[in-house]
Amino acid sequence: MGVEFACIFKRRLMSTIRVGIIGTGSRGITCIGRQIAEQSVELDIVITAFCNRTESRMQIALDDVNEAASKAGNAPFSPTFYSDPNDLINDDNVDLIVITSPTAAHAEATIPALKSGKKVYLDKPIAHTLEDSIAIRETEASESNPMIMGFTRRYEEPWIKLHELVESGVIGDLKMMLIRAVLPYSFYFQTWHRTRAVSGGALNDKGSHYTDVFNWFAGGRAEKVNAFGGRNVFIEEDDAPEFCATCDRDCAYRTETAMPDTQDQMKGAVDRSYETETDPLKRKDNCVYKSGADIFDHATIHYQYNNGVVASIFYSVYGPQAEDEETLEIVGTKGRVILTRLRGEIDLITDYGEKRHEVIHCKSDNFESSHFGADRKLVQEIAAYARGGGSPVNGWDGMEATRMILGAMKSIDDGGETVHFSDLPDASDS
Repeated sequence: MGVEFACIFKRRLMSTIRVGIIGTGSRGITCIGRQIAEQSVELDIVITAFCNRTESRMQIALDDVNEAASKAGNAPFSPTFYSDPNDLINDDNVDLIVITSPTAAHAEATIPALKSGKKVYLDKPIAHTLEDSIAIRETEASESNPMIMGFTRRYEEPWIKLHELVESGVIGDLKMMLIRAVLPYSFYFQTWHRTRAVSGGALNDKGSHYTDVFNWFAGGRAEKVNAFGGRNVFIEEDDAPEFCATCDRDCAYRTETAMPDTQDQMKGAVDRSYETETDPLKRKDNCVYKSGADIFDHATIHYQYNNGVVASIFYSVYGPQAEDEETLEIVGTKGRVILTRLRGEIDLITDYGEKRHEVIHCKSDNFESSHFGADRKLVQEIAAYARGGGSPVNGWDGMEATRMILGAMKSIDDGGETVHFSDLPDASDS
């Protein structure tokens, strides 16, 4: 009887994972959906449901993932289409709920998804406000249903290798961290990200990656922050056009209508379906100079941890395309290390610079795929998690990453005043 039960249990754990995706835009489909399609047979995972308020976006998404499945020699998907997230959540043909909707819509889908008892993937950032972030985390805790989150650096081979190196003590005790992000990411001013009410700001969307990395490496909790920033390039112009499609300017930040096919971002290209959108929040070619944006295009942020570690972010979204546009530098008591993301390289100096200096090349075999191979590994982690494995990064991590960013934004709004995190709301289980 015991052997029979064990066999049934094993079959249940290894049964096909049925995925429902809420939010069929670039993150849900271009990154995660395509990787599910490419690894469908290998991981025994299928897409059984889509949810989007705009039905045409679901058909475009389905064509996209089925093209990826066909190229990989896998069977096409036939998902059910929903316009209401709760209908997808309650679908008995869905085991794992993937939430990649705009950030302001995260709580309305994530909280009932966690309460359903099903496995939940939530894309970063966890939410656009601290209140929603805490509500999601407290639901995760009260339901004893840890979710998995999409902080891609946790799944990129060079960052994993770097974490192992630092943990090994090769540079001594970690004391300082700096993330330099000079990014060609004008799209934050061209999509729904341009307002805090929907995104929590570009700093929340991109910077929460960085605060999660700091927390991953620091082994402590940030106590305070001060920050400076604002806008000094994407400044409102009285005569700015509404959309790139209606503009004939010679502009470095023009978005053209084409299928996206770039590494890690969709700068300069959107698919043709967006031409018919009339809602500015659904457009991907808003002029970067038009009124209505309340987000920052640059910032410097400085954190102090409870274990003495200090960490800084040097950030802008109007940088040039370059191989060193994103780096992480870590200084320890006997060495330092620099990771250059776009090159997949780690430059290591240890033993006080006297004995060892080497460049470690640690690109994964899938480095040329989306997010430098992270999305492929992420889907593998999702499959393992759905079958009962642990989560490498959960809702508490997501809440903390966004809490740190929103604290930095408060400091900027307050003219650089130091913000103590003990003065901000926190989850009840923290």
